[in-house]
Amino acid sequence: MRNRPAALTLILLFLLACLAIPALVQGQPQECKEAQESRSPQAQVDLFTICLDSPGLQGDERAQTYKQRAVAYMHLGRHQFALDDINHGMKLKSDDSDMYYLRGFAYRALGQYQKAVEDSNRAISMDPTFAAAYANRAFAYQALGEKSRAKSDAMRAKELDPSVKVPRL
Repeated sequence: MRNRPAALTLILLFLLACLAIPALVQGQPQECKEAQESRSPQAQVDLFTICLDSPGLQGDERAQTYKQRAVAYMHLGRHQFALDDINHGMKLKSDDSDMYYLRGFAYRALGQYQKAVEDSNRAISMDPTFAAAYANRAFAYQALGEKSRAKSDAMRAKELDPSVKVPRL
């Protein structure tokens, strides 16, 4: 039962990535398009890796591809690889609240709760209506033993999006 919130959070993360990441443009490698259409996280990792090796992929498109591969790595439970990809993507696009949310999620999965709080703070400062970032911070606060902060964030996340998964407090 303990892994259930984590599994539900991963589902939310996947849906967020599908909705938040714009479709790649026509001129990009076929592997990029195939990776977006694939339902297999391992196939996505493999195809996004080929896509990232393409010399034509630049700037924001490259950052988005790192973000997408990071989400696939998270689905595989390979959070350190996801963290590495997010950091590469952030070097290319540092003003993306999704990147901070995802990095915070990866830090939390790796047990680095204070870093998870810091990145959730950054995501929230960039987008005060980012329910998943509040939920991520609530889980991190709970792990740090800060129950009142966790409860406050869980309540705010639910206000913003009643379907978001939050810790039981």
